[in-house]
Amino acid sequence: QEMARLMEVLKRFRPTKIAVESNVWGKRRTQEYADYVAGKFTLTRNEIDQIGYRLAKELGHTTIYPVDVDGDFPMGRVTNYAKANGRADKLDAAMGGAGAAVKEQGDFLRTHTVLETLEYMNADARVARDVGLYYELVRYGDATDPVGADLLAAWYQRNIRIYQNIVRLIDSPNERILVIYGAGHLGWLRQNVSNDPAVKLRKLSELTGKP
Repeated sequence: QEMARLMEVLKRFRPTKIAVESNVWGKRRTQEYADYVAGKFTLTRNEIDQIGYRLAKELGHTTIYPVDVDGDFPMGRVTNYAKANGRADKLDAAMGGAGAAVKEQGDFLRTHTVLETLEYMNADARVARDVGLYYELVRYGDATDPVGADLLAAWYQRNIRIYQNIVRLIDSPNERILVIYGAGHLGWLRQNVSNDPAVKLRKLSELTGKP
């Protein structure tokens, strides 16, 4: 019932394509979707299956679109810098903030519906908070060894490459691409869309009427 309600809301966007967090060169997701449409694949609990495959089939889409890319994130350099400069405890505390956010999300889901949880995760304040956790890393490093800035730059690089893969799916001015991605990417992808004058960002809140 909760998934049916979510499908009802997402259909208001009238997506023409659905982009998912899976390797852009991989064939697994497109094959799974084809098998699902043919009745030869059972949906797992993964959100790509439960939201992406389900919605694409109900809309009659012929395929789904993987757009993810890998990245190289020098977290070891940040950790070593923090240890060498007596700041390991502070770094652990900063990383603990991300763990706390995940736990908070899990606690919320236990007492709310799937749609309510997605509204909570996509709320502007929550998205801003999640991006802010990444910026804690900028405080590690110096002019000769900017380890935190380098890691953040690598994260940005991955997300702008993901965004490029999304943009490549636009075939007409009427294209409406629904993007299903992990929450850690949300603020960055939103920023990319907002900074691109050729596209328009639509948020889940616009479909539900809740800010």
